[in-house]
Amino acid sequence: MNYDEFEAKFVKENFKLKIALAVSLIVFSVGTASILLEKRYYLYKGGALFEERPLAEEVCRQSFNTLAEGNPNPNVVSSGIIELAKKEAFNLSIEKIYQVKSLEVGACKIILKSDGKLMAFKVTLDGSNTNPFYYKLSQIDEIPATKEDL
Repeated sequence: MNYDEFEAKFVKENFKLKIALAVSLIVFSVGTASILLEKRYYLYKGGALFEERPLAEEVCRQSFNTLAEGNPNPNVVSSGIIELAKKEAFNLSIEKIYQVKSLEVGACKIILKSDGKLMAFKVTLDGSNTNPFYYKLSQIDEIPATKEDL
């Protein structure tokens, strides 16, 4: 094998390596670009999760229960309501809570059965980052309950 043949083989092999390097760089670049520019779409069949605010509803339920029991939890009930509950007791025997539904931002509706009567309450929540669970019960209004609410 002489030098000219060795140089020709070396150049051919070097050219193959350059092509392999170019192909791998192109594939890597396309892969990286597709990852960075990717738009993710999720199909979720239970849309209520996105329409309702589960944390607000749970704070509604917990705060109303603790207030009705006569032992308001300061983590979910505002201090003003606790002071009012000490002055005037909010006695309500809850037989069954049928529904806790988010109405709008910072408000929910609780439908329950108490002493054989169907009752509904609008609970207003105060949202703040200083609250342990972001929301605290700040107001309760009794609203008319209908059978359609169930």
